[in-house]
Amino acid sequence: MTTRALDCRGTAARYFDWVAREVAGMRKKPRLATVLFRPKQNPASLQYRDLMLRDAARLGVPVDGHEAEDEESLLALVRRLNADRSTSGLMLFYPLACALKDEDVMDLVSAAKDVEGLNSTNLGYLIKYKRFVDEARGIKCVVPATAKAVVKTLQAYPEIPLEGAFAVVVNNSMRVGKPLGLMLENLGATVVKCYDKTPKALLEEQVRRADLVVTAVPDPSFKLDASWIKPGAAVVDVSYQGNVDAKALEGRASFLTAPDNRIGAMTRAMTFVNLVYCARNVPARRPRAGSVG
Repeated sequence: MTTRALDCRGTAARYFDWVAREVAGMRKKPRLATVLFRPKQNPASLQYRDLMLRDAARLGVPVDGHEAEDEESLLALVRRLNADRSTSGLMLFYPLACALKDEDVMDLVSAAKDVEGLNSTNLGYLIKYKRFVDEARGIKCVVPATAKAVVKTLQAYPEIPLEGAFAVVVNNSMRVGKPLGLMLENLGATVVKCYDKTPKALLEEQVRRADLVVTAVPDPSFKLDASWIKPGAAVVDVSYQGNVDAKALEGRASFLTAPDNRIGAMTRAMTFVNLVYCARNVPARRPRAGSVG
């Protein structure tokens, strides 16, 4: 069996091109605000923020970068940016690693500016498989960027059927596992989510049955046994450090993310797609009293 690499960067480039065209044609350019909490203590978030800034410059998207050193400043920034009419989208870098719960802060970000799709309102749309906030105006719902990145990458390969597939997602987080499970179910897959509370024997049993395996475990010590992968299965490794041995899956998996071409670029591309959606989601102008039409 020949194992094909999933070209995440190549797929992301097509979405970045779409964003660039949309931004160029918009009368009012979308404006992104980023909020980084204690950057000196979060080098990974700082690196990711810098990648977003690089992408934004290439796309012609203005970005206002903000940093907060304490929880009070963080909340004040979120409140101010929610109210700022010049800001189209707001992005925080999780995990915040502070006294505040990430899930609580996610809900403080305005749903209309939530480029990460993590506000409960946007997650609720995903549960209901609602695709448009306002279909008549063509305004789409925003969904979590990383989960959307996985789905859009898979959909770029018609040889990977999602409808009728048995999928195992090794992650149960708010940013990846939970929304990804919903997205795959909405597309007709049967989904099992496993996480750190799943007994190893049960994890192995489910992975051995899976047509699709998505793993996103942040623990550097975690490795998924390559012998568990069903011959012909597709494997997507979302983790930063690598959850699977790509070489061991050569000739076993049908499709596989390469160690140097995983899902990161697609996640950033989906964030900018979400920014375009947020920029369009402004209240329709009401006609002034006495005006016609």
